[in-house]
Amino acid sequence: MKTPLALAIATFVLLDLGTLAFSYSIARQVEKDAVAINLAGHQRMLSQRITKAALLATDTTRNTARRIESSNEVAQAYQMFLRTLSAFAEGGETVGGDGRAVRLDPVQGKAALLVGNVRGSLERWPNAPTDYAELEHFSHFMVDHNGDILDSMNRLTSELENESVATVTRLRIAQTLAFILSLGNFIFILFGMRRAQRRAEAASLTDTLTGLLNRGGFYKRLEAALSRSHTQQEPLAVMLIDLNDFKAVNDNYGHAAGDATLCEVARRLQDVSTHGWICGRLGGDEFALICPGLEAERLATVAQYLSGILSGVPGGELVISASVGFAAAKPRQTADEVIADADAMMYSVKGNHHVSGSHRDKRRQIDTPLFGETPHPQETPGKED
Repeated sequence: MKTPLALAIATFVLLDLGTLAFSYSIARQVEKDAVAINLAGHQRMLSQRITKAALLATDTTRNTARRIESSNEVAQAYQMFLRTLSAFAEGGETVGGDGRAVRLDPVQGKAALLVGNVRGSLERWPNAPTDYAELEHFSHFMVDHNGDILDSMNRLTSELENESVATVTRLRIAQTLAFILSLGNFIFILFGMRRAQRRAEAASLTDTLTGLLNRGGFYKRLEAALSRSHTQQEPLAVMLIDLNDFKAVNDNYGHAAGDATLCEVARRLQDVSTHGWICGRLGGDEFALICPGLEAERLATVAQYLSGILSGVPGGELVISASVGFAAAKPRQTADEVIADADAMMYSVKGNHHVSGSHRDKRRQIDTPLFGETPHPQETPGKED
């Protein structure tokens, strides 16, 4: 039973790690998407900057130094624009708006088509123009196509935002499912631990040989029964049973035979337990019964009945009998006090027990009903005179 619980705990740890991994993935995805979206917006700014610088570089009303400065700005901005387009299309490193190097993954779907359209329109200008004639043609080209480029970059920004939302949503759903599975698994672990605790508690209160309550378990149940009896003002009795001459079984036939005898006694007691009676083995060859609802006037009859069904229990080649003592619980008695009363009677009965040994090879079994029915004794061959 330990394996399912251990597996559940391992699964919980894995699911918890998975949830953390999803959180990291979401944060990482948002960061990457933010970089790409910002760069798409930066491309719009670069497109306008390139167009303006190209017009200024070809403006004859400006002096040569300023026109050269604008020409250099065209070359720098255009190369950055192409480099970022390449990073969007194929993946790779480019420069962000803050001047730091960033790395992009290749865009997919509609975003890839938009980037491809812009790259296709710029194929005739693989590098920024340097002389005046080329700059003049380039400036006219940028004026004519800048609107389309801006529109493509705007659509690219929107598409990247939509893809980011969709990707993060998928990750959130997966994270939520992992959390639900983790929570369900955690609840399973709690129930499993509770079951294991109950089993451990039950095992600590159970006699391993006979399966009956051990001394601790019996006393715990007796204390609860006494409390209930006092509250509900119902009768409660205790039967204490000690096997006669049990030591001879162990001495002559070994502990295996003794254990078999004890198990047979436990089986017979469980067979006759009725109306909520509770059996226990207090230790050695001593057994006990808690009998809720058993009136004091019926105790002797029940004790005789129990003595009868426990007479003839095999113990190796010997035959075991039992001495039965009893006590009716008095108001506010403790478990120890009730057991002590039953124990005193049991030893009184045991002191009066006379074993005939080899002179008794035939017995009478008494079959007295427990709850007042007409007795039907079952006769077996009697004692020979």
